[in-house]
Amino acid sequence: MNNESENIEFKASFGMWKEIVISLSAFANKNGGKVIVGLRDDGSTANLQIGKRTIEDFVNKLQMNTDPILYPAIDVKSFALGEIVEIEVHPSDFKPVFAFHRAYSRVGKSNLIMSANEIRSLALRYERPDYDQMKYEGDDSNSIDIDLINDIGYKTSDIILKGEYLCFVKDDLSLHNACAKAGLFKGSDMSKVLDMKDFISSLLKQSVDLLDYIKRQINMEVVLDGQSKRKELWDYPIEALRESINNAIVHRDYQDSGNIQIRIYDHSLEIWSPGLLPKELRIANLPDTTRSIPRNKKIAEIFYKAGIIENWGSGFQRIASSCKLNNNPLPEWKEETGAFITVYKKRNHEGVNEGVNEEVNEGVNEGVNIVIDYITKKPGMRTPQIAKALNVHPKTMERWLSKLKGQAKIYFKGSPKMGGYYISNY
Repeated sequence: MNNESENIEFKASFGMWKEIVISLSAFANKNGGKVIVGLRDDGSTANLQIGKRTIEDFVNKLQMNTDPILYPAIDVKSFALGEIVEIEVHPSDFKPVFAFHRAYSRVGKSNLIMSANEIRSLALRYERPDYDQMKYEGDDSNSIDIDLINDIGYKTSDIILKGEYLCFVKDDLSLHNACAKAGLFKGSDMSKVLDMKDFISSLLKQSVDLLDYIKRQINMEVVLDGQSKRKELWDYPIEALRESINNAIVHRDYQDSGNIQIRIYDHSLEIWSPGLLPKELRIANLPDTTRSIPRNKKIAEIFYKAGIIENWGSGFQRIASSCKLNNNPLPEWKEETGAFITVYKKRNHEGVNEGVNEEVNEGVNEGVNIVIDYITKKPGMRTPQIAKALNVHPKTMERWLSKLKGQAKIYFKGSPKMGGYYISNY
């Protein structure tokens, strides 16, 4: 094992996580380097044992306390009677990198705090525009949808920026980190995949396609109010999902090589967006937050021009309102492994408050009356046929028919495949 040097440092355990973060930031401001956790200063093994969440917790701490955020390569290896963890960073393209609001430089085996003059000099040398305002270097001669640009009234120059390319590309994205993924899973984890899809179109199209995918995988119930108006209640609030998807697309960190992910489980739905919240925002205050801090100003400008988002910072309040109207609890917001996650819980079909419950009950009563009228006019129809004719979700129709059978108002006659429902003689 090599000795400590300008690009190698040893730490006995993750209990020294603050020192590890400082060393990684110092490496990133110089020539890159590696911290090896599980070795003492003299290179002897500390017989480190890695816990289930040790690496994940450290990555969260690293990304919460570096600016720009560092994304190191992490490799866990067996060593002697324990393990070692090699954490490596390359020289940053966005210097200086701050750790705990200070900039460090690696000099020999030490991490030294940089002076104000050093910071200014380094910042000028590595000054670069935001990711979405960098020039797109690919062949864009035929890839940009000019008609769409004109339709939304957006003005662009001859130089295509990355944000413009991502939003207006006609076909598949060449910048693969901007692609999104969605999947349907059995149970409460990702061990059993039922369906999976990649979205490689423009960001404007992803905004629509991701929500459409979700709607194909979740259930919708139709209830009728006292005026026989249809009301659609989905497993999850559609307007809130739309807001969260657009937030993920517009505000994600496009320098992170990860993808936006939609994970649909039996009783929850998660939206993962690479990158953490701006340091000015706190998760605990999100439902009341009205401040807009766009990470990608060019992409935000295009989405605003297209009428997809607004720029008043009221998105979290609209999410809360949509959840309440759809009878869902407020989503959980959290940060893990460098991603911002929104977790929705499935709608409570029993009703959370009396007002919503009464309205649903009235809709059910109205619905079963319509079913009776339909069966009276068209006897012998099966559940799928009745559901399709009345534009009601099959599961909702099954509940209505079950209620009517329990009340002896209808009965089923014939084989399961060929029979149908008839009105009882009462």
